[in-house]
Amino acid sequence: MSGPAAATVQGPSLPAGRPLVAGRYQLKDLLGRGSLAQVYRASDLQGGPDVAVKVAVGDSRKHFERIDTEAAVLAGLQHPSIVRFFGQGVVPAGMPLAGRPFLVEELALGLSLSDAARRSRYRAGIVAGWARGLFEALAHLHEQGLVHRDIKPANLMLSGLRRSPVRIIDFGIVAAAGAAPEPGVSSGTVHYMSPEQASGGPTCYAWDVYAMGLVLLELLTGARAFPGTAIESLVARTLRSPEVPDCLGPGWSSFLRSLTAMDSAERPTAADAAVMAGRLVPAPAEDINSPCRRMAVFPARRIRQLA
Repeated sequence: MSGPAAATVQGPSLPAGRPLVAGRYQLKDLLGRGSLAQVYRASDLQGGPDVAVKVAVGDSRKHFERIDTEAAVLAGLQHPSIVRFFGQGVVPAGMPLAGRPFLVEELALGLSLSDAARRSRYRAGIVAGWARGLFEALAHLHEQGLVHRDIKPANLMLSGLRRSPVRIIDFGIVAAAGAAPEPGVSSGTVHYMSPEQASGGPTCYAWDVYAMGLVLLELLTGARAFPGTAIESLVARTLRSPEVPDCLGPGWSSFLRSLTAMDSAERPTAADAAVMAGRLVPAPAEDINSPCRRMAVFPARRIRQLA
């Protein structure tokens, strides 16, 4: 399978635990497991780099549809800050996980921003570079009429690559802008939801912008804007905007307040936010240590991909 393609996989039978999918990718270690899918690292027997293979966790229609939806979304996206799609299929009979749909995508190298935020806080200039790439990726997604709905540190990966230092992953609950809430289904992650997403309004591009604002604020301060239990967090954001310190550096406080405005109409678009973030990226020789924290040492890279 070369480039994006969809086909039912065929391949020789292998010992349990080491199945071959798409005729070329041999599953290895389990990287992560979510409520709907589990992700394996896989080696490419045709000599390409290792990839991530996301397989449906259960046999339900809901699990299968989410994998198919994510594959269709990724196949239509081409951006350096979005994990690349390589193909999809169904695990063939006679192998572990037989009959379950899967997708093959780029293996993001590096920490998730969730791990990065726990380990250290970063110079504002570094975070600005990440923000520019991530908002450009969101703008690309929004141009397709789609909303990610689950922007959070765990779904943002440091890539270790020159073409983009960050990647957005996990497009399993993407929805069309304007879509009505799914009855009985909670989308997104409570601690990063916008007020209107938490209240169950129609899907909106501004949800992603707000969530990214909370992620950036957490990276710069080392703390969640709305901590506590899920209920406490949800109630707090319907009553107030997040607290943004004035000591984050020139331009940062106003930028973050615009991203997390209570009124979604007052937030910039993702494209505008990318331009605003770009203005915060320092010149190569410029030192913009924030007075709010000490500069942290960049953590060692490791491999991780979340389901």
